[in-house]
Amino acid sequence: MESLYIFNLIIAVLLLFAPLWWSCRLLGQNWLNPISLMVIVWMPVDLFRLFVGQLFINNTSLVLSNLMDPAFQFAVLMTNLQQVISLAMMFFIARLRTTRHAPYLIPRMGRYSLGDLRHFGRFFFMLYVIAFMWLAMSTGGIGSWLEDIRGSYMEKRDGNGVFYAAAVSFLSISYFFEGVSSTRSLGFALRSLVYFVAIYILGSKGFVLQFFIFCLIIIHRQGQWSVGRGLLISMPAAFVLLLINFVSQRDTLDFAGIAEYFNYYPNAAMYYADYFRGALPLFEGKVFLTSFWEYVPRSLFPDKPYVYGILHVVEIYYPGGAESGNTPAFYGGVPQFADFGFPGVLLFALFNWAPLFYFAGLRYTLKDRAFLNKGPMSGRTIIVSLLLFAPAFGSFLPMGLIVTLLLLIVCTIKLVQTISRSLIRFL
Repeated sequence: MESLYIFNLIIAVLLLFAPLWWSCRLLGQNWLNPISLMVIVWMPVDLFRLFVGQLFINNTSLVLSNLMDPAFQFAVLMTNLQQVISLAMMFFIARLRTTRHAPYLIPRMGRYSLGDLRHFGRFFFMLYVIAFMWLAMSTGGIGSWLEDIRGSYMEKRDGNGVFYAAAVSFLSISYFFEGVSSTRSLGFALRSLVYFVAIYILGSKGFVLQFFIFCLIIIHRQGQWSVGRGLLISMPAAFVLLLINFVSQRDTLDFAGIAEYFNYYPNAAMYYADYFRGALPLFEGKVFLTSFWEYVPRSLFPDKPYVYGILHVVEIYYPGGAESGNTPAFYGGVPQFADFGFPGVLLFALFNWAPLFYFAGLRYTLKDRAFLNKGPMSGRTIIVSLLLFAPAFGSFLPMGLIVTLLLLIVCTIKLVQTISRSLIRFL
């Protein structure tokens, strides 16, 4: 049995590296490309999620035997199953003509010069400033927010999620336009520092990492610096900054304490252990049906329940966590398993058609080079590229609202383009 467990873990690690392979095989990219950059930068975090939380569970020292826990292995197996199905669908979808033509169903919606793109970036940065100030003033003031950024992120978003989501999305859009309109890597890297500070004060380490990845993607797109060398320098620096961030929330650099942050699989193992010994029932659709409450702003609906979706499981192990904002994540297919068991994991994976749209967008932006080509951009390219590459774009928003936001973006950039060109003629 132990050999099967080891094989299960090997498969899990190989699946983490799979995008490095299929981005070359299916999209005709070099090994260093936007997809591989995302994978490489996220790899330390993904490996920590897979191994570190389980290795240090309930201990102050590393215990290798924890990886042989049957419930943990089942959680990893469920993730492997989901990823293998997605990978198989990706290869099937790559052969469909639909993926080649789907992006071209979106209207071209004009063509925008680099100058236009710069104006768009500044306009959306202004909207970010307004959204952040509104958020901060609604939660005790700017000084109060900045005094404890992480605490503000954890405790003050509830009831003000609309402003927070707006600030994240506006900053993401602004940075996207800043990147695609830049022609020199040095200038872009220096301006990126402003964006890193702007996203840092919103409190999420994951968002900071996503902005850093987009910075590398743009530098790779410009082709003026060696991104490979940059990775060798920046990855250790990013890891050190991550540790500093953890230490700032603790008195000492306690590795076992840091490992508690990566409890995604230990939480899943805890759930599966209780389920298989008969202590927990299935929710029979309640997790999925109530998950849509996530997209309802509490400021508009004060009676919105605190426990919905996967939080029904969280509430079992962390009572009161949902209301206090402490909502640890559960990996290993728990959100799908909790409703219908193993058939739920299988069916949700098979009927998830996100890979179709994802691969169609990648084919258009990378293989057809719509995003990689430097210069003016069509409205179609802006929309598809925003969805695929803009860091943290659309966070906390359902797909319907994201599409609505994209339409508003197109209308806004047309308006900004018209006004800016009118001013230039007037002056």
